[in-house]
Amino acid sequence: MQKTIAVAVEGPDAQRALDELLALAGIVGEPQPARPPDPELVMRDGGVLVAVGAIVGLVEGVATIVSAIVDWRAKWKQAHEHQHLSVVIQDAKGNRVSLDHATPEQIAAVLQTLQG
Repeated sequence: MQKTIAVAVEGPDAQRALDELLALAGIVGEPQPARPPDPELVMRDGGVLVAVGAIVGLVEGVATIVSAIVDWRAKWKQAHEHQHLSVVIQDAKGNRVSLDHATPEQIAAVLQTLQG
């Protein structure tokens, strides 16, 4: 059984935010369908409101990746200050961390589950 960390992004431009997060150096990840496509699903501003992905591996040290995630989150908030974006990561054991309120240590603890 492969360990993965689930990533859920909710808010305007969720798919773009997920793509940026999974493209960070050191992260091996892939987007996944949030749910079966619904032809009547309403999209605002052409952006997906919920995006789901998985981090399946790390090719850098955890500290480097945590720093990249914290930097990405700060840049996203600054560039989109009038949009609410919620990013939650969950390890294989079900431990969930919201990136809005997580400390670097909490993010590191979740990422370390891939290595353990």
